[in-house]
Amino acid sequence: MALRARWLVGATVATSTAIAVACGSTGEDSTFDPGAADATTSSSGASGTSGFVAGDGSPNDTLPISITPADPVITVKAGQTTPTVQLTAIAGGAPVAVAWSLDRGEIGSIGEKTGLFTPSGNFGGKITVTASAGARTAKTSLTVKLQMEDNGGVALDAGGGAGGSGGVGGEGPGAAVDAATKAILDGASSADAGLAWLYPYEATVWPRGILAPLLQWQNGAQGDYDAVRIRVTETNFQYTGYFKKTAAPFVHHPIPQAAWKALTQSNGGEEVVVDLTFAAGGKAWGPITERWKIAGGSLKGTVYYNSYGTRLAKNYGGAIGGDGMFGGATLGIRGGSTDPTLVAGGNGDASYCRVCHSVAANGSSLITQRKLAEDYLYSSYDLKTGAETAFSAASGLYSWPAVSPDGTFFFSDSSALAGSGPAPSALFAMPGGAVTTPTPIASTGLPAGLRAAMPVFAPNAKAVAFNFFGGPAGADQRSLAWMPFDPATKAFGAIDVLYTPPAAGHTAVWPSFTPTNDAVVFQVETKNNGRDFGGTRSTCDGTGACNDDGARGELWWVDLKTKTARRLDKLNGLGYLPQGAAAHGDDATLNYEPTVNPVPSGGYAWVVFTSRRLYGNVATINPWSSDPRFRDLTSTPTPKKLWVAAIDLNAPAGTDPSHPAFYLPAQELLAGNSRGYWVVDPCKQDGSGCETGDECCNGYCRPGTGGALVCTSTVPTCAEEFEKCTKASDCCGAPAVDCVGGRCAVTGPK
Repeated sequence: MALRARWLVGATVATSTAIAVACGSTGEDSTFDPGAADATTSSSGASGTSGFVAGDGSPNDTLPISITPADPVITVKAGQTTPTVQLTAIAGGAPVAVAWSLDRGEIGSIGEKTGLFTPSGNFGGKITVTASAGARTAKTSLTVKLQMEDNGGVALDAGGGAGGSGGVGGEGPGAAVDAATKAILDGASSADAGLAWLYPYEATVWPRGILAPLLQWQNGAQGDYDAVRIRVTETNFQYTGYFKKTAAPFVHHPIPQAAWKALTQSNGGEEVVVDLTFAAGGKAWGPITERWKIAGGSLKGTVYYNSYGTRLAKNYGGAIGGDGMFGGATLGIRGGSTDPTLVAGGNGDASYCRVCHSVAANGSSLITQRKLAEDYLYSSYDLKTGAETAFSAASGLYSWPAVSPDGTFFFSDSSALAGSGPAPSALFAMPGGAVTTPTPIASTGLPAGLRAAMPVFAPNAKAVAFNFFGGPAGADQRSLAWMPFDPATKAFGAIDVLYTPPAAGHTAVWPSFTPTNDAVVFQVETKNNGRDFGGTRSTCDGTGACNDDGARGELWWVDLKTKTARRLDKLNGLGYLPQGAAAHGDDATLNYEPTVNPVPSGGYAWVVFTSRRLYGNVATINPWSSDPRFRDLTSTPTPKKLWVAAIDLNAPAGTDPSHPAFYLPAQELLAGNSRGYWVVDPCKQDGSGCETGDECCNGYCRPGTGGALVCTSTVPTCAEEFEKCTKASDCCGAPAVDCVGGRCAVTGPK
């Protein structure tokens, strides 16, 4: 297991087998105190804080070591540090002095000399404890089963932020129930016809480090409920929460954030069982049950996305409701917040609008459109400093370009959506500072007249995929194609068509490479809106029947080697999404514009995409109602939102590697959100604080002077998850850990 980084809520770390105990705690909730008289260890390796050396020179120093008790299991109440476990090392039938260490410091700590294990009371799980005396070692497992209970809860935020209560909407946790209601909820229950889950979905795969979901249900024949019991069970964690209704009707409730964090950090890859039981009329109703999976890693990076109805930047008038103002801007979702932040755009007239954008995979730079009268100009942003460089030249070629992974150049879009006319695609240097005009870059192998639509580079920059819009023979505006590319020499290889939709009127658009660089996730547009190429809008703006219909799409993936394409049924929601009334129709065809996180985590790749599907019972209006000039969105959320789904790494071609999607927390709840670009954060120089190696420009995150984790260019014996690599053998834990896109990554669920 490698260091777990935070994303969205600041969930912290697990372990790194190469990190010594002198680093300090490996978890923000650990009880490890490196200044204690008997140093307690909270990660694997020798302590180094006391100078203690195991072994007393007796004959037993040459005999094998064993640990007693073997494989102990304890049950701990949340917040408590008891019971403790006294471990003893035995050699030749007698106790022997050893150095004690363990591999999961967030679960507890152990006295380096004494072998006394003390739980942190924050997480459950299985720990590996090691006793070392010179070259001799012994290991045993130690399992902590954590139990947590709430009666009433405290809101994660004030509920008034742009992201909604807890970053997911709803009213926050309910108040405590009385003893009689609690007894009802714990007693025998009856089925309530029609009671059913709406969100999340059965078999969802969740990453660590995100905000807790809002549990949403369809009320049954009882019509309403007075309270709910939320029970979550996995191998080494059990949670029970009792809450009064938060609104009438009572149709949703969050998992409290502390419980969610304990749940995800305690999971060892096993199934999670979640059941809801309700109280109404003096009786218990239910339960309704779902099963989920937890990935063994936290999501990384930032999502940059468009909003055409944000209240964070007001540069257009005519909105219905509120003060009549709304904005077009580029927003970002970063770690530790329940709300998005404004990245590009501002208050004023339409010239402050910043919408259509592309971002470098390393998070260094962004290109965005900016309004000028009825035309568009463009700007680049240095995402480290926030500095904007306004382009002095206007061209539709800059609307949706493929920005190189390092952010130094881009390959231009030449689609009808970009408004570039017949201009062919080309390479340009990224403007910045005093250079305000994109400078063409000479390249070889690029076919004359090629119009590549919605292009994207692979994470390793060695390939570019696009809609084959125009130019050379074979261009049909429908097919997905790719070309090899050498980033050093700027040489393109031959065009290779990957997939042509067989159905008339279907078009392959918006490609994005997986972190393995050998497959592409893309959208198949199954119905065009009649207004723009690859767009997601309704068929018209305004009111009337034309505003109740629009573009429809499904997400697919294709393997570059075999060219075998497969629809992502589980991601799209085929067969399980609730069917909305009227215009919603089939929500499984309301999915668009995927981008894949360039860094895999927990054994999965992660794709963020636009969807107009129902968000449980929170966002349920007409899917095309996302323009604040024609619908009051000040209190009623539009379903046009960003969603995330796990994708299996190295899935066989022709299979469905996807899992059911979840709503991306912290996005603006009362706005239409689209085109999320998922990238890693700008890298840090040596000596900067870090949690994992992908944060560091030189690739490694290791203990510095004083033990704190800092970025370094020193190559370790083996690289941990997220650290730099060139081959699988560079990674600690190979072959279970592979080198994926230049970073060590677990290639299967853990």
